[in-house]
Amino acid sequence: GLLIDPAGGASALFGASMEGHGIAIGRIGGGGLLSLGIACWSARKTPTAPASVGVAWAYLAYNVVTCVTLAWASVALGGVSWPALGAAVLHGVLGATVLAALIGRGQDPEGS
Repeated sequence: GLLIDPAGGASALFGASMEGHGIAIGRIGGGGLLSLGIACWSARKTPTAPASVGVAWAYLAYNVVTCVTLAWASVALGGVSWPALGAAVLHGVLGATVLAALIGRGQDPEGS
């Protein structure tokens, strides 16, 4: 969505317009997300490889930053934006899930 219509995303999340340089920055962010998604998709084949674990940490960092940014922006930029707050919660849940997987990856599920 950010690659195709960053202004539409800003409008949907915050009810605000985006123009000029903001559209270019949104598209760059969209390209970064596409790249992270490709890395995650490729890493699924070797989940315990060091590079795959690095991709998981990168995905965790993205979700934490996005959660905090959306939560802050939804409240601080002129009233509560429920779509942005909902997206913040979603990213928080995704981040917590990735963190749990990273913490639990060294534990033997059979307990032996």
